[in-house]
Amino acid sequence: MNYRHAFHAGNFADVHKHLVLLALLERLKRKPTPFFFLDTHAGRGRYDLASPDATRSAEWREGVARLASGKLRAEDSQRYVEASGLTQTPLRTYLGSPLLALHALRAGDRAVFVEQQTAEAAALEREVQRRRNVSVVCGDGYAALRAYLPPKENRGLVLIDPPYEADNEFAKVEKALEFCLTRWPNGVVAAWYPIKATREAQRLHAALAKSGLRKLLLLELLVRPPDAPLGLNGSGLVIANPPWQLDQEIRGALEELSPLLAQDGAGRVRVEWLVEE
Repeated sequence: MNYRHAFHAGNFADVHKHLVLLALLERLKRKPTPFFFLDTHAGRGRYDLASPDATRSAEWREGVARLASGKLRAEDSQRYVEASGLTQTPLRTYLGSPLLALHALRAGDRAVFVEQQTAEAAALEREVQRRRNVSVVCGDGYAALRAYLPPKENRGLVLIDPPYEADNEFAKVEKALEFCLTRWPNGVVAAWYPIKATREAQRLHAALAKSGLRKLLLLELLVRPPDAPLGLNGSGLVIANPPWQLDQEIRGALEELSPLLAQDGAGRVRVEWLVEE
C-alpha cells in the first residue's frame, strides 16, 4: 500500500470526519460507564503541515486553514476546533483520529489503534506510549474487527476509515459494517467513504439499504457538485446505531462548515436516515 495520509492531512474530509468522531465520543461519555474505541486505519496521529508530504498538495489550506479564521458557534464545532489546536498561529500541525480521540477519552475508557504501515504505526506508538488502556497494533484493520469485537465493555465506537486505494474497498467496508453489527449489534460504527463522480457511494448506500441492517444514518458534506469529474467532491459517513438525537444535534455544526469549506458556493450538507430503526 502506497497511501500516505500526510498528503491529505487536514483537508475538508478530515474536518468532516473528525468533527463527527469527537461528537460521537462526547455522546458516549454522557454515560459514566467505560467504553471501547477501535480505530481500524489509524495513521500516525500527528502531521506536520510544513513537511514535504503535506506541502506537496497543501490540501489543508482548503480545510483546517479555513476554519482557523472562521467563527464557529455550534458546540460540536467548537469542541473540534479546541481539540485540533486550530487556534495555533501559524497553524503548524494537525492531529489525526487517534490523538483527537485520546483528547476525548476518559481514564477508564479503552482504545485500540490499528495501522498497517510499519513506519506509521511506530510513529503513533511514540505518540501514545505509556498511556493507560491504549494499544497500537501494526496490522490489518479489517482483521482487527474479528479480534476485538465484541469488547468487554459492550459499549463504544468503531471507526472504519480506509484509504480507498483498492478497487474493492467499498465492498470491504460494506462487509465490515455487516460483520461489526452481527458480532456486536449494539455497537456504534462509523464508516467513512469518499464522494466522487464514480457513484460508488450511491452503490454503497443501495447495498446497505438491502442488507437488513437497521439504524443507519448518513452524514455527508459536499464541497463541489457531486458529479464534478475530477477529485474528491465530498466526504461521507454512515453511522450505525448513532447516539440519540445525533441527527438533530449535528446538523448545525455541519451547516456551519459548508460555507467555509465549499468551493464556488457548491457546498451541501446531507443528514438523512438511510435505514431507520
